[in-house]
Amino acid sequence: MSTLSKTLAILDFFGPDSLQVSAETILERTGLSKATVYRHVKDLCDAGLITRVGSGSYSLGPRIIELDWMMRQYDPILIAGRDVMHKLAEETRLAVFSSVFYDDRIINTYIVEPTETFSFHFGRGQPIPLFSGAQSKVLVSYQKGRRLQKLFQEKIAGNPSHPYHDWSWQDFSRAAKKIRKDGYCVTSNELTGGLKGIAAPILQAGSKEAVGSICAVGTEERFALLHNDSVIERVTETADQIAANLAEAEA
Repeated sequence: MSTLSKTLAILDFFGPDSLQVSAETILERTGLSKATVYRHVKDLCDAGLITRVGSGSYSLGPRIIELDWMMRQYDPILIAGRDVMHKLAEETRLAVFSSVFYDDRIINTYIVEPTETFSFHFGRGQPIPLFSGAQSKVLVSYQKGRRLQKLFQEKIAGNPSHPYHDWSWQDFSRAAKKIRKDGYCVTSNELTGGLKGIAAPILQAGSKEAVGSICAVGTEERFALLHNDSVIERVTETADQIAANLAEAEA
């Protein structure tokens, strides 16, 4: 591992349950010498990626906020999808999420909320459990064969707390295949109680690779008023429009 990789690996110690990390924790988890760890920490502080808080603890720094702002201005999926996501939310009065899969993690990158405010358990930037919730199931299901099997074995079957850990590979593969065949996924009460989600993949032009997903989220009552099939149609149309916008921008 390069020196840069070792330095940046410290950022992986931060998460939803570890918003502050002590120097002692970094020493223990890296196994590096104290001098080396403090050199890496100083480099991250100088870059604004982490900042010291309290005595001997660190949190993510202001550079992260700046990078987040730039990502929202220039992220290709957001540029291609922001307007159509807002249109979908306005037409349906449902919350609309865009999500991506990276480094075995799924996160919501953008959320458009209707007038009524929902209480989401997983907001923007917070990792979503694999194969839990419509957008997560879509993005996992569109992973290619060996990668899909590895994700299942290591992150689902190998995780006793995962709701599908007792599934066989055949059961899981069959469920993923159905999602790919349908071109969408519908879930209820998986990420947030009382809420339903319908998600569709944003497919890369000329392939079956999902570069992201779009998900409409709301109450069962709201979906009943809109009719399930009509929401599915609007969500898949929105995902297809974003894919077309991406292809046009790349042409």
